[in-house]
Amino acid sequence: MSNMKQIFTNTLLEMLKSKELNEITVTDIAQKCGVSRQAFYYYFDDIYDMVEWFFMEETDKALMAYTDIDTWQMGYIHLMEWAKKNQNIIMNTYQSVQREYVEVFMNRVLYQYIIQVVEHESKGLTVTDEQCAYIANFYTLAINAITLEWIRKNMHEPPVEVAEKVNFMIEGDFKKALLKFQQINLSIF
Repeated sequence: MSNMKQIFTNTLLEMLKSKELNEITVTDIAQKCGVSRQAFYYYFDDIYDMVEWFFMEETDKALMAYTDIDTWQMGYIHLMEWAKKNQNIIMNTYQSVQREYVEVFMNRVLYQYIIQVVEHESKGLTVTDEQCAYIANFYTLAINAITLEWIRKNMHEPPVEVAEKVNFMIEGDFKKALLKFQQINLSIF
C-alpha cells in the first residue's frame, strides 16, 4: 500500500466524522493533503473507489483468520465490532451512497468470506462448484440483509447478539445444504 494512498484515505476518514460522503469532493481531500487533484487520481478513480478500497482493506483484516465453520461467527462479530467502532464513518457513507452500491459491496465482501466456509465444509462431498456458489450466495444474501438492517437501525444491538441470532438460524445449514446437493448428485449417477 502506498503512503499517499493511506494519507488520502485518512483525510477522507477524518472528514467523514462530521460530513456525509456526498458533501466531500476530491478537491476538498486534495487541498487538505496539500496536493493537486491529479495526484489523487493517480491512486484512485474517484471517492467511491477510495471508500471501496478502504472498506476492502479493513474487512480483509477483520475476516482473514475466520474462514471455517468453527470460527466464522467470530469473524462476523469482529467485522460488526469494527463497524460499530467506526459508526460515524459507516453511517455517513451509508446515508450518502445509493443503497444499491452499499449492498453490492457488502454482498461481494460477505460472499468471498462465506464461499471459503462452504468450500471448507464441502471437502470430501460430491458437490459441484456451482452448488457451493449457490449455497454461499443464499447465505450471503441472508446475512447481508440482517447486517444492513442492523446498520439502518443505527447499530443499536450489540454485535455479539446479532451474530448469535444469525448463528442460531444457520447453524448446521451449510453442511445440510451440501449433503442435500450430494444426495441429488449421487442419485443422478
